[in-house]
Amino acid sequence: MNPVSPPRSALTVAAGLAITAVCLAVGCTASGSATAPGASPWPAQAAGTTTVTILSGTDTSVSAGNKPVHADESGMYSQLVDWWNAYEQPRTHIAVALETIPGGATAEHSEMLSDAETGDADYDIYNLDNEWVPEFAAANFIRSLRGGHLQERDFLPQPFASGSYGGQLYAAPFTTDVGLLYYRKDLVSKTQVNALRSFSALLKLAEQRTTSEGTTPMVGYAGQFADYEGLTVNVLEIIHSYDPNAFTLDGEIGNENAVIQGLQQLYDAMFVFSVIPPAERNYTEAQAFTAFATGKALFMRNWPIDFELLASASVRGSSQVASHFAVAPLPFPSVLGGQDLAISAKSRHPTAALRVIKYLTSPQAEQCLFAVGGFPATRPSAYAQGTALPTGYGGITGHPLCGTVPGPSPEIGQTILAGIAKAFQRPRTPYYTEFTAIMQDLVPQLLNGEPDLNDLVHALGSGLRAAASGLPPA
Repeated sequence: MNPVSPPRSALTVAAGLAITAVCLAVGCTASGSATAPGASPWPAQAAGTTTVTILSGTDTSVSAGNKPVHADESGMYSQLVDWWNAYEQPRTHIAVALETIPGGATAEHSEMLSDAETGDADYDIYNLDNEWVPEFAAANFIRSLRGGHLQERDFLPQPFASGSYGGQLYAAPFTTDVGLLYYRKDLVSKTQVNALRSFSALLKLAEQRTTSEGTTPMVGYAGQFADYEGLTVNVLEIIHSYDPNAFTLDGEIGNENAVIQGLQQLYDAMFVFSVIPPAERNYTEAQAFTAFATGKALFMRNWPIDFELLASASVRGSSQVASHFAVAPLPFPSVLGGQDLAISAKSRHPTAALRVIKYLTSPQAEQCLFAVGGFPATRPSAYAQGTALPTGYGGITGHPLCGTVPGPSPEIGQTILAGIAKAFQRPRTPYYTEFTAIMQDLVPQLLNGEPDLNDLVHALGSGLRAAASGLPPA
């Protein structure tokens, strides 16, 4: 999770919403042209070799799997692309090119949005963080996948739903993510952790154990509270633990009391009980991981990929807690993370792009992403397969898709599934970047000990009402 882009003009999305409204009335393709009744929205693939280009953020997979074709490309995205080009391209006459954007989510969002707004046909597929799907769909930047025969029953329902907007599917779930609770099993028991049902109960247990006689001095809870998307995610989870309807689908405050309770609990944890030290105002995922891995935190909220990092450290002997940690679902619902694959409305090869998306989200690819790459999978079959790895895809067999040695992720497969089952999506609004910008602007004021809480929530409500329409705060 990384900082989001600055709010953009409301005119762009307003225009897209108007086009979408017309299309819903008369029937359009994603590029805005009318579709004849009964006609397929997926044209026949052109003759000759077609190149489908994917624009994606940086691949953060933690295991290499197959030896990469290119020495500087060791991630799972590149491996899946390389496999396709080696074995499927001769058969399908579709080549795949992968371009990545360095610099985190802000840079990714900005570049993808810029490309979509210019209307260029340079990219066929966007690998979107799932909270951006409504924005791109409402502005008519991506195609509806209607008629593409992606079957919901074959995916986990929560990740699959993240690709929908306005009652239509616009993106296929590529990876998913969910917050987990990492804890020191030598200091708290599995029974104690499993009995937790709320953020407040977690903080209470953390305070008890970090202040008890004979306990090694450490902080109680390591989360993500720096001014970036991680802050929004952590705050949404804390508030959501008081009321799942604390925020509406378009990002306005639905229950002001729940927002006050959640923020008050976070403030007290930092400034009254010191379970979360004020220094965590600068914590991202990396800082939280370091605090936990070096034995300085009792609990940590982080993503499943950190299990691979901690488990690998146990082999190398580089982590102080490698043999003393365990993982559980968060005691409260997590924000659903992950990335979805969407086809650009300007793609000249939508049918070929759809075929590539089906490959990248296939049971075989999902097993590679999970068991080797460390990404939580979007298909239940990946968890059922455990450590088994695919030896091919489609009609190609005998050529391992991602090597033969799995990582440790299958060990926590059921924990991940339990977390996903309770997870919730961020507000499904085309103006999510505005929503999170308001959160990142105002909540830090509380964590710096500045404003009155009631005044803050009033300002938050005003700002989010404006953001829900794509407007700047009044």
